[in-house]
Amino acid sequence: KIKNYSIELEQQVKERTLILEEAIAELEKTKQNLNDALLKEKELNELKSRFVSMASHEFRTPLATIQSSLSLVKKYGELQEVTKQDKHISKIKSSINDLTDILNDFLSVSKLEEGKVENVPEHFNLKQFIQETINEIQPIAKTGQKIQYSYTGNEDICLDKKLLKHILFNLISNAIKFSDENMPIEIISSVDSSARISVKDKGVGIPTADQKHLFERFFRGQNVTHVQGTGLGLNIVAKYVELMNGYISVDSKENIGTTFTINFF
Repeated sequence: KIKNYSIELEQQVKERTLILEEAIAELEKTKQNLNDALLKEKELNELKSRFVSMASHEFRTPLATIQSSLSLVKKYGELQEVTKQDKHISKIKSSINDLTDILNDFLSVSKLEEGKVENVPEHFNLKQFIQETINEIQPIAKTGQKIQYSYTGNEDICLDKKLLKHILFNLISNAIKFSDENMPIEIISSVDSSARISVKDKGVGIPTADQKHLFERFFRGQNVTHVQGTGLGLNIVAKYVELMNGYISVDSKENIGTTFTINFF
């Protein structure tokens, strides 16, 4: 009887120990989930804080430009100096575009953080799609900047058109922004077993030390701090490419140019 009782007792101890271990494991899992949630909340708060700081600086310049240009538009309108008036109207339009870009960047980051961005592939003609995108963005190019496009392979592709358009707009507008007047911008795409798109410029380039941080949030190259920007664009591009099961790479030399290449499988 004592021996049987001892065996039963040992079995009960094992069962209680197992239950206790499971409870501890569940507590550890809950603790980890809480830590992850707190970390994400901390990152989100930091994001908001950094955005407020960045926005207060980045909004100030275009708003000041709009304010001064509006008064000059009125003045030149009264003097009937149409050329000067048009010049300041263009400045106002450009400043409004800058403000819109800042807001769009933050909204995109916010949606990504909340998991509200989905990859919804559809079949379409990639050659035609890129050409239409180029036609849409060409008007914002600097004087003499021509966007050249070459294509090889199949034309049909299955990707998320909305995300791809955002990616192309960002990369091409960066090429425009960081290149001088009369400098060409080259886009090359090819489709066979995979899709490959490259955007190449002959602009200021990216310092070697900066390239490893290029896709980090709020990062800006040390040689472009004088150019307006949020430091969010390439981070968003990288996230969108990842969502589309692709990867992005960069090849750049300072004062020679930059090539961004995206591969989709």
